Parts: sequence; C-alpha cells; structure tokens
Amino acid sequence: MRDLPIEIINTVIQNVSSVTDLLQLRSLNKAYRELVTPIAFSKLHVKNSIQSAQNLQQIIAAANLAPHVREVVYDSRDDECFQFPPENIEIEDMLEVADLEEALTEAFCALDRLPRLECVAANFWPTFISQSGKEIRESPFWFTSRQLTVIHSIYHAMKTSRMSSLSLNNVVMMPISCYDFVSTLTNSPLSHLSLSVVPNADISAWSGSKEINGSLGALLPISNPTLKSLELRSPQGPYHSLETKLSSFHYPSLESLVLENTIFDQMPSPDGVEEFVIRQKNRLHHLELQSCASYVANPSVDARLWSSIWQRCAAELTSLRELVVDGDSGYVVLDAEWGYVTYKPISATVAEGDSSSLQMFQDAIVSACKVVA
Repeated sequence: MRDLPIEIINTVIQNVSSVTDLLQLRSLNKAYRELVTPIAFSKLHVKNSIQSAQNLQQIIAAANLAPHVREVVYDSRDDECFQFPPENIEIEDMLEVADLEEALTEAFCALDRLPRLECVAANFWPTFISQSGKEIRESPFWFTSRQLTVIHSIYHAMKTSRMSSLSLNNVVMMPISCYDFVSTLTNSPLSHLSLSVVPNADISAWSGSKEINGSLGALLPISNPTLKSLELRSPQGPYHSLETKLSSFHYPSLESLVLENTIFDQMPSPDGVEEFVIRQKNRLHHLELQSCASYVANPSVDARLWSSIWQRCAAELTSLRELVVDGDSGYVVLDAEWGYVTYKPISATVAEGDSSSLQMFQDAIVSACKVVA
C-alpha cells in the first residue's frame, strides 16, 4: 500500500467512505496524508459532548486542516425520532451542561475561521454525552438554553463567514426577544435556510410553558436579495403561533419555498403565511406544501377555503414552474386537550371545490412551462 503509484492510491482513496478508514490511510505516509486530508476533513461531524466540541476547536486552529472544511454537522443521529425525555437531571449533570455550553460557544463562534465553510447543519436533541460516556437527559430549561447558545454562536460567526447554507433542526421556538441577535446580522450570507421546529403538541406536553410556541419569523434573516431557498418544517405535527409576524420579510431572489405542517390563518393578513408566500412571487419557481392546513379559529366565521387560496396563488404566482402538494390540505381547529385536530364540518362540496381549484392551478403551471419551453 505504501509504494503504490499515486494514481492507484488516489483511486483507492476516492472509494473509501468511512472517515475512520480514511484517517488510518492518512497515517501511512506523506503521500496518503496529502491526498486524504481534503476528503477526510471536508465534512466534520460534531457530537453533543465537551470532547467533540473541543476537537472542533482544534481543527479550526490547525492551519493545515481548517482550509479543507466545507461542512459542519452538529449532533446528527440517524433514524432517531425526536422525543422529549422525562426530567431527571441531577446537580452534577447541571454543572457539566454549563461546561458543554461553554465549549460549544467557543467552537461555533470560531466557525468564521474556516475560510471555505459552505454549510452548517445543527440538530438539537434533549440529551448529551457526559465526559464519562453516559447519556444525560436535559430539562426544558437546559435544552432550550443550549439551543439558543448554539444558534447565537452560529449567527455570530456568520457576520464574517462565507457560509451559504444553514439548517436548524428540532428547534423549540422561544419568544422573539430571545433572538435579538438575528436582526443584528444585516448582511446575511445565506442563500439557503432550513428551519425544522418541534410541533405545538409536543412542546405543550413537555414544558407546560406559555412562553414558547414562538414566531417562525424569529429566525428568518432580515429582508435581503441573497436568500434563494427557504424551508420551514414541522415534521412531527402541525405548528402554529399567534405570535408569528411575517410582514417584514421579503426575499426578491427567492426561488424555492417549502412549508411542512404549517397552518395558514383563517383571515389573510400581512403577518400571515399566505401573504408571506404571495410576497415572494417575483422569482418563486418551486413551491412545496406538505400537510399544510387552514386554521378555523372561529367556526362561526367562514373558513378560509383552500379553493380561494389556490385561486389566488394561480393569479399571483405567475413565475411558478413547480408545485408539490403532499398530504391533505385540510382544515384544523385548536382543541384544548388534543391540540390541532381536523375540522370535520367541511362538506363534500367544499372538498371537491378545493380539489378542483388545485387541479386548475397545477394545469396552469404545466401550460406556463410549455410556453417557456
């Protein structure tokens, strides 16, 4: 292996996917080290532990490694479903949580020292690995505090970073005042932002706090011509916040918008989701709505029918070239015990009208694409 021609060595390396194997190859000799380093360090996985955060700091400080880092992924857990644990954190664990927050702050604030960094993905889980290797369950306070710490640190780094893509997953939306640091980023470098939040039902059952269920707009960058792709998701259930105010957000270069389990307001308003979608019409080519619903706040008032929403979108989103609608675009009411549940009094006639209007909208998009072609 040590004396193979450089072409064969390069072919071998290109077919190795395991980071552990790559690092072993890197230790063989100088030739392997020079070929392996750009591949092995292009994507860094950071676990939710003090040691892993410190390892990231060391790589950032290494002049021979930092230029190769293109992507940083925090606490990725394959095939794990987000679930809040029962509270059982002990005093000694609380002290380690504070040390973990400090290590994460130092590491993520230094991301701007990675000169070729393009993408950051931060995944939040309500557990961490202690220095003894034990998995520690976090209380609502410590979990949300750590989220804010990491997100704040990332936004701090973005002030001088070339990072163009940011994904934040399993976010518990706090009051908008907790995210004041977002508005201080006046020149966001992001062309892509993906925000995945914890649904209303899970939050209420876990914390019992009325201070959360905050606005989705709290983490959106201020209006700018840079953002081209935006995803707002709630994968495990509906999300709706009475605090959501989206009237100030306009992204004239936005080409792709994805909404999942997002609830549209009963009456269109400048702060609502429907108006937000329409406001991005200039260059919006791709719109994806997954299991979205129209909120029936007051059953005595006529619901905002999907047929009306589809007809308005067809009239105003004239640049659209692709529409993806997955799941039922139905209607929901807020139940005190069960959260957002299906609003059943919608008649078959209304459902048929919704379906017909959607089909007409999709047909219009197909026709527009043929004209362009």
